Amino acid sequence: MLSGECVFSVKDFVANRFPRVREQTLSQKTIFIVPSKISVGLIAIIILLFLLGINFQNSLVYVVCFWLIALLVINILYTYKNIAGLTIKAVGAEPCFAGEKMVLELEVSRPVNQRKSAIYFGWKNEDLVELNLQEQQSTRIKLSHSTKDRGRFSPPRLDIFTRYPTGLTTAWSYAAVDMDAIVYPEPIENSNQIDKREAGDETDEGVEISGGSNDFAGVRQYQAGDSPRHIHWGQFAKTGDLYTKSFVDYESHEAWLDWEKLNIAGIEPRLSHLSAMVLQFNNEQRQFGLRIPGKVIEPSSGEGHKVRCLTALALYGLPAEGAAHA
Repeated sequence: MLSGECVFSVKDFVANRFPRVREQTLSQKTIFIVPSKISVGLIAIIILLFLLGINFQNSLVYVVCFWLIALLVINILYTYKNIAGLTIKAVGAEPCFAGEKMVLELEVSRPVNQRKSAIYFGWKNEDLVELNLQEQQSTRIKLSHSTKDRGRFSPPRLDIFTRYPTGLTTAWSYAAVDMDAIVYPEPIENSNQIDKREAGDETDEGVEISGGSNDFAGVRQYQAGDSPRHIHWGQFAKTGDLYTKSFVDYESHEAWLDWEKLNIAGIEPRLSHLSAMVLQFNNEQRQFGLRIPGKVIEPSSGEGHKVRCLTALALYGLPAEGAAHA
């Protein structure tokens, strides 16, 4: 029970110390310094030399010990100074498909007359970016983070650390950048999908659908079951034979990606198939609409329409303000 309370208190401490903000400046309250393996070994050597100095009453050994201690202290100050005052500002994140790398852009700036060297940004098990701010006072960097699930991606706390100038100590901090981006469903076209729309003859107005009720298409011989309202009485008066009027409707060339017409089991496979079809129709520069439960996007075309459709698929079934951590 005590262990659980300790873990909770640490998480609560980190969350309070590093709230999610659009811009953050690293200061004394947010910078931690820990010794490296080299400095731990150096401290052990200092202790050993100090004991030898006491045992042999050797003043030169004392001088070496105090010099090494001063080296460690000065190194701590310089390592802290190298990261202190750094300002990290969220710029934006590019949408991607599930399974791809999300690219996030940050603007990093330093105080005037404080040059920064060998500062690293990144997350555990992800790519690191090294930053040197010598001539420039600010610059923009791009970081990548793996994604797994569709939805809204909010990056975890960013690790920032430096071992400059000697590598004896590591000064590190967090940056909880307040930004998110959309992760689209992975586009996987289902080869077993059956288009349920009945194909007809193409006309100038679209696809002809027999058995319609709007446009007159001609007459044909009467068949049992035909509606009396469609009987062509004028033709009957002339020939004495029964004829039936036939009508057609026209379906527009505008295509619809309709959730209900998919012959696919499972929510995620349906979303992946629709995502692939959105990309295909957009590449073919076709007009298309999207129907999914709770949302209808009217037929259109272009990059903006593609983004609206993919975003609707990405957020399907998720809380409006929720964030899915990929």
